[in-house]
Amino acid sequence: MPSLFAGFYADSNDWLSHGGNILSRRYADRERKISPETVSKLRLKWKFDAGRDITATLLVFDGAVYFPSWDGYLYAVKESDGSLIWKRNLQQLTGINPTGVIFNVNVNVTASRTTPTIADDLLIVGFSGPAVVVAVKQSNGDLVWSTLLDDNPAG
Repeated sequence: MPSLFAGFYADSNDWLSHGGNILSRRYADRERKISPETVSKLRLKWKFDAGRDITATLLVFDGAVYFPSWDGYLYAVKESDGSLIWKRNLQQLTGINPTGVIFNVNVNVTASRTTPTIADDLLIVGFSGPAVVVAVKQSNGDLVWSTLLDDNPAG
């Protein structure tokens, strides 16, 4: 019997949600390079310095890796070599002032703790304190829309 969610379960090189797919398995179905026999041969392919820690699970889609960071930016880097495609200041995108302290970490920047998601050519990411959702163009990070969901600073 066909499933309404068949596309969410399909094998894919893309990582489209916090857990990878609708099942949140955190498992890459097509990964065949990592095994007990090959693990000792693994080498760093590339690295990217986001200034501070990355605040959410990465989203991998169509050759790009998207993520927010504690440095107050939303990033897009090339999956192939880790080079920067674009970065956008989250405070400028949202209008949210820095949030103070989150989980015993002094935060002097606007930060997101959510994995971005994809809708058509948009990258959508949420914020708390106050609750805001923004959509930017995947290609360049330009703001398309921003919606305030709740103005309570506790988010």
